[in-house]
Amino acid sequence: MKEPYYMIDFNAAACLFEIRVNDQPVLTMNLEGQAATRVPVNYAIHQSGKQEVSIKILPLLGKTNLSPKAELSYTVKLYNTVNGFELIDEYNGFESEEIEDKVIPMISNSTFFDAEVPYKLRDYWIEGIDIKKIKDYDEKLRNAYRKIINIIKEGNYDAFAKKIADREYNMSTSMYLSTKEANSRIRSIINDFKNGYDHVIFEEDSVTIISAYGKKAALKKSNGEPALAFGNKEKQEQLMLDIEFYFNKETNAFEII
Repeated sequence: MKEPYYMIDFNAAACLFEIRVNDQPVLTMNLEGQAATRVPVNYAIHQSGKQEVSIKILPLLGKTNLSPKAELSYTVKLYNTVNGFELIDEYNGFESEEIEDKVIPMISNSTFFDAEVPYKLRDYWIEGIDIKKIKDYDEKLRNAYRKIINIIKEGNYDAFAKKIADREYNMSTSMYLSTKEANSRIRSIINDFKNGYDHVIFEEDSVTIISAYGKKAALKKSNGEPALAFGNKEKQEQLMLDIEFYFNKETNAFEII
């Protein structure tokens, strides 16, 4: 298949839940009501082979146990995207049991499926240092974010484009974008910075979330959203900058991947 596209089709209610593919977060939501949709996961599949889908169902923010109404179910679906979205296959996923009057603090589960993709993403992070083995990794990670903030505030957009080059390569490759479309993604982000999205929103009380089996890290708010955003005061809108870092052995520094 020329353009296989894997998506997770989920339904969730009354919980804070996280879905990871190969231990990389693809969706986190604090959901008081109910939601059902599909999320693409190709960017978390760096090459063909066995892929892991793991989930956590947690209490809503401020609660200690799962709501009686808490639920999560999902399936993995394969589409061919050469001409629209043609459903090709569906893989077994997971469906939580009813909570009812049980006292449950958390539910976790892992399943696996085999994927065939025509690409291999840049996976330097595999050779990176385990995050928890890095002295003062939390502060070093925050400093890495601050460096990105300063680059953007100074208008050094060429440097910013270089910093996110590997991330953008992986995103555009996994989405089968043309070179023109890939370049347009970066230009769009930079144009937003130039045209009003210049108010830095950096959550200092954010927490370090480690992923990719210990090799990646990112700062997140308590609800799972990225800790870094840029606001447009006139439009009252935010541009969230969702970035992940690995610790490069050669440069001895956190770098975006």
